[in-house]
Amino acid sequence: MSIPSQEKLISELVGSLSLHFRRGEAAYQNFHADGRQFLFAKILRDNNHQIRSLILSKGYLLPFEQQQQAIALVAHLDIWLELWEHLAATKAHKPEDKFSFESCQYPQVAATSLKEYCLALCK
Repeated sequence: MSIPSQEKLISELVGSLSLHFRRGEAAYQNFHADGRQFLFAKILRDNNHQIRSLILSKGYLLPFEQQQQAIALVAHLDIWLELWEHLAATKAHKPEDKFSFESCQYPQVAATSLKEYCLALCK
């Protein structure tokens, strides 16, 4: 792979991740502000699925340290998405229904490191 195409790929990865991180933060704020409604939980689920897919498809382009952070985040998302799907399958949820579950510990250090890396490259 030539350097310009590799730079383009990492730019696309980092730009997409940065956008999804910001979208996820907004959805998370709305989720908690509006009583943990299914509508916002679904937005979070879709966003987390996109983050996971981006990392798994193009995460190899990240520097090694950021790959380690990305792996920690994906490990969390693997569990979070499974728990989400399990709860969602229990009934037909309306947008305003409460939707909340206990999940594994969020890898805050890894997520923050990856977010800061993405934001720094996107400026």
